[in-house]
Order: sequence, then structure tokens, then C-alpha cells
Amino acid sequence: MLQKLPVQDAFHAVSSTKKDAQQKNFTLEQYIVNKKNFLPLEVAREVAKAQREPRYNPLVFYGKSGSGKTHILRAIANALSNAHDHHTVFYGDTATCLQEYEQRENGFGIDRYQAYCIDDIHLVANNIPLQEKFLGFLDACLLGKKQLVFACFGPPVSHRGLSESLRSRLEPGFIVELKSPDIDVRIRFAKAQCMLHGIDIAQEHLLLLAQRCEHLLYLSGVLLKIAACKNSEQRELTRQDIEKILKSSGKHHTVAPQDIIQRMAEYFSFTPEALTGNKRNSALVFARQTAMYLCREILGVSYPVIGQIFGGKNHSTIIYSIKKIEKNITAHKNMHTEITKLKQLCTQSENESCHCRFSCECTHSVSTM
Repeated sequence: MLQKLPVQDAFHAVSSTKKDAQQKNFTLEQYIVNKKNFLPLEVAREVAKAQREPRYNPLVFYGKSGSGKTHILRAIANALSNAHDHHTVFYGDTATCLQEYEQRENGFGIDRYQAYCIDDIHLVANNIPLQEKFLGFLDACLLGKKQLVFACFGPPVSHRGLSESLRSRLEPGFIVELKSPDIDVRIRFAKAQCMLHGIDIAQEHLLLLAQRCEHLLYLSGVLLKIAACKNSEQRELTRQDIEKILKSSGKHHTVAPQDIIQRMAEYFSFTPEALTGNKRNSALVFARQTAMYLCREILGVSYPVIGQIFGGKNHSTIIYSIKKIEKNITAHKNMHTEITKLKQLCTQSENESCHCRFSCECTHSVSTM
């Protein structure tokens, strides 16, 4: 039986029993792969052996959302927790990891863990203070021969928001791309999910879903809706039923915080660095507060994480900024209309564009921060 990871992750609200059940789904054996992702899986298996001298360090997986980065990262963490004392494997995000690292004077530093599996390291982009802390953490881990496994949205060494020093620490490691799942992988994933949840669905419907659902998490959600519908209707579903469920589920489009910052920077004619910085002129502050609000509204990102993304600001500043935008939306009808347009701008695909400028009489009432 797989042990529960003692991770400091984003699932604090989930009970231990549910964590144990969920964790069993994250293994390298259950990672569905074909020739496109054969190399990343082989490298992951090698790292999961927990050698005394890490062969690939750091190991960095990158790819688009839905390519399986989180699954393979958690699977490695799960395997390492069985090889080591399970209290010595860290799985979590960058901000939580650095909080632990900064407590090293109290005995909770890098010596506490033998391996670190850290998701979404691209969140340190355009955040110089956070990158400096992360750089210190990397140096300490590499010196202590701790196994480092990272996941990020795009190739880290070509990311414009990362410092040269940070890139130089990542380049000597093993950086490998996870390709987005093709239709073969999606069909096999759909079958595995059906077996896991006891969903009985026709082969032709599985093919339809695999063709229409490119993102695996989205595909999983649609399958659960189909199961619920079958239980409710007490009959076999037709193709028309499946089409209606797909239509009601909406079109999946993944947005990252950096996407919102980039779109808002272009929209308000600032740089991403300015939006995440500390300058206080009213136009820039309004753009920054709007970007914070959209990160919260669209992605549900926590206040502390938004603070880290926007240059290490404390969470009370983030709360104030978001409340300010909410107050203006309530007080001004045109503000509500324009914020709705900005949500659409942030969630539309890259080949869509919007060239209108934001003009709202309430912008002058926004306080600086």
C-alpha cells in the first residue's frame, strides 16, 4: 500500500483518508504514455530509484497544461517517499518550499528533506526577490546533493522572465518536454477513467470524447458528467446526449497567471515587470489591481500566491486591491461591462485578439498601493 506523502501542498483542506486515496492514482505505472513521451517516463523511472548520487539534477519537466506534468511529478514524489523515509520528500509549490527553506535556522531547512518535487516553478518569473530566494535554495540543495524535480509551463531556459543566474543553475540539469496527449493517449486515458469510476460507455462515444477533449482533466470531468447523467436517466446515452453534455461543459482553455499579467500589460501599455513591480502612478496601480482581481476571479488563486506572483506583496495588500476593484464594479455599471470584456480577453485563445482600450470614468478613483 502506498504511503501518504507528508507534503506541504495546496490540498490542506483534503482529509488524510482522501489524500491517501488520491495519491494512489499518481504512480509512474499509471502514467499513460506512447512514443512521444517515452523518454520523459524513462528519466522519471531512473530518478524514482533514489540513487545516493542524483544522476539528473535538477530534472525539469515542461509542457503545456494538460501534458501530465503534475501527474509525473507527484508520481516521482510518491515513489521517492517509498524509497526514503516518507517524511523526507517534499511535494508542493515554489512559495511553500521557500517558506520552509527560510525556516532553516529553526531546523526546518533543506536538511529535513532528501528530495524536492516542486510544481509550477514558472511562477517565479518576473519576480526578482522570489528568484533570488529560489537561487539560494537551489545552490544549497545542489551542494547538499538533494534530488530536485521541477515542473513548469514552458522551457525554463528560454523564459524571458527568469534571470541569467537562475537559468545557469537549470541548464546543467536534464530538461525534458512533455508532449500534449494525442488521441491515442486520450482514448487510453478515457478507458482507464471509466474502469476507475465504473463508467460504462460505448466505444464510439469514447472516440468522440477523445477527439473533442484535448485536456485530460477536462476529459475526466466530462466523463463524470456522463456517469451522473446515465445514473439519472437510467438509460444508455445517445450521441446527441453526449453532444449536449460536451456543449454544456464549455470549451476548455487553460490560463496561467502569467497569461493574465501579459494580456493586461499589453492592454494597458505597460510591461509585465511594471505590473508586478512597486511603482505607484494611478494608471499603473489600476492596471495592477485589475490583473490581481482577474487572477483571483478567473483562476481562484489564493491571496498569498497572488502576492508572490506580484513581486512578493503581502496578502493584505492583495485583499485591499481586489476589494477595491469589486467596489468599483458594484458602483459603476460601465466598470462591470469592461471587467467582463477583460475576462474574455484573458480567457480567449492566443489567435484571438482584442484591440480596444480600457476607458472607464471610475479609474481615477482607484487608490495607489
